[in-house]
Amino acid sequence: MGLSPVVLYNACSFDLASYCPSDLLSADNIAPNVSYETVASSLLLKSLLKKWTYKNTKDADAACYEKFLASNKKCENWSLVLSDDSDKVLYGLFRSELDNFLHPQGGFLIPSYFDILENGRTGPGSSIGATGNSFYAKLFSSTLTCTSPSLYKMYSTYANLFPEFSNAESFRYGKFGAATYVSCSRSSFVPKSQDISRLICTEPSLNMFFQLGLGTMIERHLLRRFNTSFKDQPDINRLLARQGSIDGSYSTIDLSSASDSISINLCREIFPDWFYNLLVELRSPRCRFGSDTVTLNMISTMGNGYTFPLQTLIFSCLIRAAYRSVGIPIDDELNKNWACFGDDIIVRDICFPAVTRLLGILGFELNNTKTFNTGHFRESCGNDWFYGQSVRGVYIRKLTSIQDIFVAINLLNEWSSETGIPLSKTIGLLLSEVPRNKIFYVPYDEANDAGIRIPSSLIPKVSRDRNGSYIYRVFRSKPKRIRIGDGTISVPSGHKKLIYNPSGLLLAFLHGEIASGTIMVRQSQTLYRTKRRCTPFWDYLPTFALARVANVNIWQRWEHAVLLNHLV
Repeated sequence: MGLSPVVLYNACSFDLASYCPSDLLSADNIAPNVSYETVASSLLLKSLLKKWTYKNTKDADAACYEKFLASNKKCENWSLVLSDDSDKVLYGLFRSELDNFLHPQGGFLIPSYFDILENGRTGPGSSIGATGNSFYAKLFSSTLTCTSPSLYKMYSTYANLFPEFSNAESFRYGKFGAATYVSCSRSSFVPKSQDISRLICTEPSLNMFFQLGLGTMIERHLLRRFNTSFKDQPDINRLLARQGSIDGSYSTIDLSSASDSISINLCREIFPDWFYNLLVELRSPRCRFGSDTVTLNMISTMGNGYTFPLQTLIFSCLIRAAYRSVGIPIDDELNKNWACFGDDIIVRDICFPAVTRLLGILGFELNNTKTFNTGHFRESCGNDWFYGQSVRGVYIRKLTSIQDIFVAINLLNEWSSETGIPLSKTIGLLLSEVPRNKIFYVPYDEANDAGIRIPSSLIPKVSRDRNGSYIYRVFRSKPKRIRIGDGTISVPSGHKKLIYNPSGLLLAFLHGEIASGTIMVRQSQTLYRTKRRCTPFWDYLPTFALARVANVNIWQRWEHAVLLNHLV
C-alpha cells in the first residue's frame, strides 16, 4: 500500500469542486449565508490529511516540546489578580463551589489514602519499571517504582490487610525487592497532527496506581453532585452543541493546552491544604526529555491518572460559579443547561463572558479558532454542527494496509450519507489499491477495519447457510496473548519475561484480566487474519449510528450514499 496523500487529497478536491470556494472555509470564519454543502466540503478537505502520520516527526515533536515549555513557564509565573469587584464575586463563588465539592456534608471527600488504594488501578499504558502493560505485569511481576518512599509504605501496608494480596506482594518482593524511587516521569511524543505532536508522560507504577484511585473518587463524586457521568457526558455535550448551532443558546469553549495550564500556584491558591498536599504527593515533580529534566510548574501532565477528573472538577465549579454570578439557574438533572467533560466546555450564551473571564483569571487561555459563541457552528466531543446538521470531517491517519483503506472508505461513505455529497472518485481511487480477492463486503454493524460496509441490496454475490443466514468473510485483529500454564508463563516474541506469581495470578483473574488462561497484550501494530461470519439480518443499523445524523431516514441515506460512491 503506497497511496500518496497528495493524490488522495486531489481526488477528494475533484469530488468536491462544485461545492468548495477557492479559499477553503474554516470553522471560525463561516459567513451567515453560506450553504451547508459548502461548509461540510470545506471542513472535509481541511480535516482529510490533518492527522496524517508521517515517518519523520522531528519538527512536530520539536513544536510540541516548545509549546510544553511555554506552558510550563506560564504556570511558573501565574498569580491571582482580581481587577475589580466583579472579579472578586466570580472568584468567591468559584471557591465556594470547590469547597462544597471537596467537603461533602462537612467531611473530606478523600478520608484516607486507603480509600484511594481501594479504588487504585494500573491503567492500560506503560509505567516506569514495568515489564508489561497488564495489571499482572505491573503489580506482581515487575520492580515497583514511585517518587516517594511513603507511597510504597502505604501500598505495602494496604496489601498486608488482604492475605492473597500480601502473598502476591511478598512473592514479588522476593524477586524484585522493594520499590525503586525515581525523581521524574518520562516523556514521549505521539502523533496529533501534521504540525505538532502530542506529549505524554509515563508515570512511575505506584504513582499511577494512586493517581487513578484518586481520579476514580473524584469521578464518582462528579456523578453524585453534578450528575456528570464520564460514560454519558460526551453525548450530552454533543446534544447541547447541536442545540447551540441551531439557535445560538449555547456556546462551546476550547482551551489551549488546558491540562498543562493547571499550575501548582493555582492549586495552592484554590484548594484546601489537605487536597493540595495530596495532589503534590501523588504527582511526579519533574519530567525527563531525553537527557534533559524539566521541573514541572504545572500540577500534572497528560499521562497523570488524575489529570482529566481534576480538569472536569475545576471547570465544572467554574461554570457553576459563573452561572450564579449571572443569576442563571443551574440544572443538574437530565436536562442539563451546561456541560463539562475535561476541557470540553459548553455554557449558556449569556454566561459566556463570565465563564471566559474566570478562565482568564485562573490562567487558562481560549483556543479562539475552536471556541464558538456566535454564528451557527458549534463543536464538541468529536462532533461539528452547522444549523443542527453534522459537518464533521474525516481524518485519514495512514493508508499502509488493506484495513487502513477499509477504514477510510467506510468513514467517507458515512460522511457522504450524512451530507448527501458523493465522493465517487475518492472511493474509486481507494478501491483501486485493494486486490479484488481481498475486498470483503460486510454488514453495517461490523468494525470499520473488517471490510467494506454495504447494504444487502448491493452484495455482488450472496452466500447463505442452511438457515438462510448471510455468510461473509471479514478481517479480524489477531491479538497477542500471554499464556499461563502449570507453573509457567509464556509471553509473545519481543515481550519481556514474566515471573510465575500464583497469588498475583489469582488477583489478576479476580480483576477480570485473565480469561481462558491468557492475558491480552496491547500491541503497536495490529495483525489480522480472515474469518467466516454469518448474520441472520444483514441490514441492521445500530443505535450508535444515529448519534451524528439528525434525520429520520438514516438507512436510506446511507444506502444511497454507498450506491452513489460506486462501491460495486
